[in-house]
Amino acid sequence: MSIPRTPTALLLICLLSACGGGGGSDTAGTGSRTGTTAAPSPAPAPAPAPAPAPAPTPTLAQVGDRLFDETTLSASGKLACASCHVETRGHADAQGSFLPLGGADGSRQGLRSSPSTRYLDQAGAFGFDAQGRPHGGLFWDGRANNRTEQARGPLFNPDEMANTDTAALAARLRALPYAADLRAAAGLQAAATDAQLVDAAISALVRYQTDDSKFHPFTSKFDAVEDGRASFTAQEQRGLAAFNDPQRGNCASCHDSRPAPGLGRALFTNFSYHALGVPRNTSQATANPAFFDLGLCGPQRSDLAGRSDLCGLFRTPSLRNVALTAPYFHNASFATLEDVVSFYATRDTNPARWYPTVNGQVQLYNDLPAAYRGNLQRGAPFVRAGQAPQLSPQDVADIVAFLKTLTDGFGTTQPAR
Repeated sequence: MSIPRTPTALLLICLLSACGGGGGSDTAGTGSRTGTTAAPSPAPAPAPAPAPAPAPTPTLAQVGDRLFDETTLSASGKLACASCHVETRGHADAQGSFLPLGGADGSRQGLRSSPSTRYLDQAGAFGFDAQGRPHGGLFWDGRANNRTEQARGPLFNPDEMANTDTAALAARLRALPYAADLRAAAGLQAAATDAQLVDAAISALVRYQTDDSKFHPFTSKFDAVEDGRASFTAQEQRGLAAFNDPQRGNCASCHDSRPAPGLGRALFTNFSYHALGVPRNTSQATANPAFFDLGLCGPQRSDLAGRSDLCGLFRTPSLRNVALTAPYFHNASFATLEDVVSFYATRDTNPARWYPTVNGQVQLYNDLPAAYRGNLQRGAPFVRAGQAPQLSPQDVADIVAFLKTLTDGFGTTQPAR
C-alpha cells in the first residue's frame, strides 16, 4: 500500500535509507552494517621488468679502433699505432716531428718518417712490371705485401713497439680490459693460444683500417670539384695544369691525377719507386755519418740487397692530405711543401740550396753513395746543370696551392680524434 506523504512518513523513509533498510548493498561491500568504510584491497604487484638485452658483440673493426690507440701494446707503454699515424695529420707523423721515440724503454729513434696509412688498399703486393720496374707493397721499401704484414711490422720492430716475441704481445693483449671483446669479435675461446690472440689483434687492426672511411674518405676539394660541387681558384687551376704538364712539373707521371681503374677516384700515386737524391737529414738524434738508408736494398729488407740498380729507391706516396703530412720524404728532410716542390725544380740547377758545401765543394746527393747515383731520377722537372729550371717560382706557388686541395674534409670541420 502507499505511504502517505506526511512529514512523519518522510522522516521514516529517510531514517530507513540511511541505515540500509532500503534494500541497497552495504556501504563496505562486505555485508557489514556498521556504516564504516573498510581499507581498499592492495594493488596487484607490478610485473617484473624484462631482463635487459645482452650487449651486442663488438665487431673486429670496433676492437681494432681501440687497439689503434692502445699504448700498452708497446714494450715501453708509450707508443701506439696512433702515435705515428695521427688522424688530424692525415694518419702520418705528428706535426713537425720525425717519429716519436720507441723501443723497449722509449728512447730509440726510428729510421724513417711515418708514411700515411690512408689510401693504401689499391697498392697491391710488391713486385716488378713487364719492364722490370718495382711497384706495389707497403712501407717506404714495399716490404709488406698487404695491410696484415704492415700492421704486424711495428708491433715487433725493436725501434718501435718492440715486442720481443708473440708471447710478450699476447700477454699484453690478455691484460687489456677489453680482452674478452677481442676474443668474442674474433670468435676465440678464453683458452686461445698466444698466436691466435696476436693474429686476432692484427686482424682487428686491419679490419678497422679497411672498413673505416677515415682511411679512404675522398672528401677533398679536388673530389668536390670532380663531382661538380666546387670550383678551383685560378691559382689552383694553374697549379693542376703545371702538375700534369710533362714538360713542367710532370708530377702526374708518378702521382697520377687520373681516376684509378675500378675506383673512380684519383689516388695521386702509382705505387712506383724512385731515387730522388734528397739531402741527408742531419738533425736526427741518432744520425750516423757512416750509415746510408738504401731503401729497396736495405736495411729493413734484405731480399734485394744484391740489386744495386734498386739502391736508393723508395715508394711513391699518395699526395692526398700532403699538406698535413710534413715532414716530407723518407728521411723527413723537408719541412714545407714549398721547399719540396722547389727541390724538384732546382735540385740540379741550384744544388747549393739543398746540399752542404765543404771546402767550396757542394756535396751533391749526400744521402746516396756515389756507387748508386746512376739510379737517380732524371727528366722533368729535374734538368741537367746549366739548364733553366722547368718550374718558375710562380709555378711552384701554384702547384702548392693545388696540392692543398687534396686535404680531406673540404667544407667540414674535422673533429680531433
